[in-house]
This record gives sequence, C-alpha cells and structure tokens, in this order.
Amino acid sequence: MKHLPAPTKAFLIDLDGVVYVQERLVPGALDTLRLLRDRQIPHRFVTNTTSISRRMLLERLRTAGLEIPLDHLFTAPLAAARHLKATGSARCFFYTRPEILEDFDGLEQVTEHPTHVVIGDVGERFSYANMNAVFRMIKGGAEIIAFQKNRYWLTREGLVLDAGAFISALEFATEKSALVFGKPSASFFHEACKSLGAAPAEVVMIGDDLTVDIGGAQTAGLQTVFVRTGKDGDKALGPEGIQPTVELPSIASLTELIA
Repeated sequence: MKHLPAPTKAFLIDLDGVVYVQERLVPGALDTLRLLRDRQIPHRFVTNTTSISRRMLLERLRTAGLEIPLDHLFTAPLAAARHLKATGSARCFFYTRPEILEDFDGLEQVTEHPTHVVIGDVGERFSYANMNAVFRMIKGGAEIIAFQKNRYWLTREGLVLDAGAFISALEFATEKSALVFGKPSASFFHEACKSLGAAPAEVVMIGDDLTVDIGGAQTAGLQTVFVRTGKDGDKALGPEGIQPTVELPSIASLTELIA
C-alpha cells in the first residue's frame, strides 16, 4: 500500500500531463480535485505553460470543465513579470508568443537595445534569423529572462523541442546564464508554498516530468508524486538519480491515498 509522506498539509499540482493531456482532462482528475476542495486541503496549480496568458489558460480550463480561482494558478510568466517590474527600469524585448504579452502589461517593450530579453515558447518563430537577432541583443548587454528550460513537451504529433533547447544554445553562444522563473526554480516552488501557508517539507508536488517537476521540487525541499499520464510516462524511474516519493498511474489514484 502506498502512502503519502507525513506531514502532508498541501499540494502543488502541475496541469499539462497531470490534470489534462493534449487539452483533454485526465479521467478521474475532476474527482480528485473535488475531493481536495471538499476536504479543504490547500492546493495550487503550477505550470510552465508559456503559449497563452494566465487569463486565457483559465478560460481554456473552464471550457474543459475545470474551474480554478485566479490566485490558485502560478505560472512562470507571472513570476518573471513580478521580477521585471521590481527592477523599476526594465526595457524588454519579448521573444514569445503575442498571446502572453498581456501578462506583462505596464512593462516597456522595445525592439532595440533592451535591458532584458524575455524568452518563452514561440513555436515556428524559432528561426536562425530570430535567434541571431536575440543573440546580438544579449551580447550587447541584455539579460536573459527565461520562463522555463524544459527540453521537450508532448503534443498530438508526439514529442517536440521546447524552449530550453534554444535557451541553452543562446547561453552557450553568449556565455551568459539565463535567469529562469518557472519550474524547476526553487524560488518558484517556495513562492507557491508560501501562498499555501505551508513549509516546503509539508507540501507534495504532483507532476509528470521527472526532471522539472519531481527533481525541481525535491531540490526545493518538497515531497513528490510522479504520475505516468504525461511526457515521461514511459520512462523507467531514476534519471539523474531522481526518485519520486510516490509513483501513481494518474492523479485519479490520489483519492485512494487521501480518502
């Protein structure tokens, strides 16, 4: 019999690959989330999704049948925007999808001589010409702001390269390190834990990515549950020495551990 680690007081829950896969809810996911609400177990949703804004993501989830309060959703762009606004003088070039820009309202957007280059998922806009333009901006003094450095993600067409592959190329070429705001950044996990009013050791992260979700959370001091519904579902456990606290077929099985 599998057991949640003690003391478990709250949960952080990844979305893509855990609650839904390719925009379809995982069977039993709503039952699990309903149980968490009924038992008044604190939880937050954490995601590295950077193709759409926080508002658009909430609308997409609502259409799929999942209602999430705005303050329960932690995203990498939200963390990056808070940092940039705190600098007080950021001039940003956004190498991102246009849909994400509403999360950065109030920040100055420029096309030349930025202080920060903000990089997220841009899909087909990852071209040599665009990468070279961004490379020159960084060599000219701009800092690299990355929402996340995931290696790949799962689509209807299968696994595809994620932003991390391109960000790593820029880091190598410019000899500069990106400041990363999403998972697996420890500060991202700690901010989410703080919103729950719980210490990291009292929080369990539920994720489908062994490196970003599970490894990142463990480095930040959290316990972990790995589910096999996402992109790492066919992997043997233990890449880079990472072992989750608990492994489950899907988030639906969590009800058996908290019932």
